[in-house]
Amino acid sequence: MSGAAWLPFATLLALVWLQLCNQLRSDWAINPQYSYGFAVPLLAAALLWRRWPTRPEPQPDARVNLGWLAGALGLLLPLRLIEEANPEWRLMLWLHALLLIAFTLAVLQRVGGAAWRRHFAFPILFLLVAVPWPVMLEQVVIQNLMRGVAGVTVELAGLANISALRHGNVIELSQGLVGVDEACSGVRSVQTTLMVALFLGELYLFTAARRAVLVLAGVLVALPANVGRTFFLVWVAANRGFDAMHRAHDGAGMIVISLVLPMLWGVALLLQKTAVKNFHTRSATTASERWLNWRSAGLLLSFAGFAEIGTELWYRAHERDSVVRTRWTVAWPTAANGFAELEISDTARAMLRCDLGRGVSWLDARANQWRMFFLRWEPGHNSAQLAKGHTPDICLPGTGHQLRMEHAHARLEVQGVPLEFRHYEFGAGTRTLFVFYCLWEDRAAQPSGGLAEDGTQSSRLAAVRAGRRNLRSEE
Repeated sequence: MSGAAWLPFATLLALVWLQLCNQLRSDWAINPQYSYGFAVPLLAAALLWRRWPTRPEPQPDARVNLGWLAGALGLLLPLRLIEEANPEWRLMLWLHALLLIAFTLAVLQRVGGAAWRRHFAFPILFLLVAVPWPVMLEQVVIQNLMRGVAGVTVELAGLANISALRHGNVIELSQGLVGVDEACSGVRSVQTTLMVALFLGELYLFTAARRAVLVLAGVLVALPANVGRTFFLVWVAANRGFDAMHRAHDGAGMIVISLVLPMLWGVALLLQKTAVKNFHTRSATTASERWLNWRSAGLLLSFAGFAEIGTELWYRAHERDSVVRTRWTVAWPTAANGFAELEISDTARAMLRCDLGRGVSWLDARANQWRMFFLRWEPGHNSAQLAKGHTPDICLPGTGHQLRMEHAHARLEVQGVPLEFRHYEFGAGTRTLFVFYCLWEDRAAQPSGGLAEDGTQSSRLAAVRAGRRNLRSEE
């Protein structure tokens, strides 16, 4: 296939995949566990380029016609409608990715036959490593790995004469608690290692057995490295204090990556396969190349564009009567007694998926301790019901606080802006905690008509029917 002949084919696939990458971008940016996702499309392109010179002789499969491919892209419309209201719904992200993989492999089969589909299958499937794992799988695998790392760390701490107890993912020291964010979040490097192992196995065109060995080696290298990182942070906390541990946290994570990846590459070099089978292609333009011209590619791309345009029209039609509300921000009490910044952990940011978050604490004139968190969700990155699913009565009981009662709403007016706060009272032993919670939408859509917005699948689909998406909110 000549350079000019494959350009429509490559442009079509690049644009439909770019749209999915845009959907995944917020997960890559917010969740450190998937920050490697930004590199995956480039690595997949490199793997395709690696396989291109050795492609088999094209044998076009006419059974895959233009109508079949157009119908596949037509399924993007219902997917995009659901994604717009629920950008963080991983089931939809997986369905979107699998649809594009099926479409891409079908195009390859139409152009070059089953041999092309098999030849380029791995670089296409490799893109799945950038899609966040299903929640249940992630919780089972990552949480169990974290517990295992914490358990081994406690044993090593005992050998080093450091008193430590494990409570799930939390390691208790005499100085305090080392939580999962401080000690075990480095387990996320296991996912990065898995991605790199898959990439290297394809780069060197290993057999299936050698690829399996490389993946296993990656896990066996990453886990001890994370145990070492966790033990180091616990040792620092026990001997130098928690402030020193926080300062060492990011640096220790970088050291783990800088050690694990070269070691994995070394294993790949030991397994390297020297003989690679080469295929030769015809220089003449085939019928398959003439079939996938700019006209055909443009027709197929119009179906993908229709999904985007139709989605936007659907939600804008439901937002015509929305009300633009006053946008406000916080004047932080930086001059207050005991003012200090509060860290919002990577895990909390990933769970909340907020675009902006800041927390502070201070003491008032009566020596009462105050803590304030301000979170912002920009349009398009999260569903409107995401913030509503993390209210204090849902989240605080998980930290050991019991809800004693919910008081009447507190209504305040600040510079002409009326703010309504839900008022909770929690208890933990003899300690009493009063919580004030306000969720503000910069642009309020028309009444939802009793829409539950509780994060269930039925409420997510109901939000689509109601044309309800996040128009920007703060709490």
